[in-house]
Amino acid sequence: MSQSKILAIDYGTKRLGIAVSHASLAEPLKVIANDNQVFDRLVELCKQLQVEQVIVGLSENQMAAKTKAFVKQLAQVLPGELRPQLVDETLTSQEVRRRLQQQGIKYKKRQGSIDHYAAALILTDYLAHPVAKEIPLTED
Repeated sequence: MSQSKILAIDYGTKRLGIAVSHASLAEPLKVIANDNQVFDRLVELCKQLQVEQVIVGLSENQMAAKTKAFVKQLAQVLPGELRPQLVDETLTSQEVRRRLQQQGIKYKKRQGSIDHYAAALILTDYLAHPVAKEIPLTED
């Protein structure tokens, strides 16, 4: 029995972290710029990877509103069968930095582009508890 392929996005105003599932594993894939071509790149990536589900991490406070606006725009450009789903991602970047520090990774590397690792952590958490992590888009 094969599981659907899921694309996870760690949203940021400057860049997005991208991870993809392989069965029950999450692979940090890449970091892409959040620029005027971001939606084209995401649509192409979904086609290329044959993604069946898209999840976007939702943080708190001001970033939550920006993330929801991004997800609404993303929903308009993705093929009809792909509807992005919001999932809780509170403190994932801090958790990634903590884990990298535990592994002896230097400070400069821990402060760099780790967004794809955060996306993989969001996806790992989602794969373990999919329904418990979903957040309705209409929630304010």
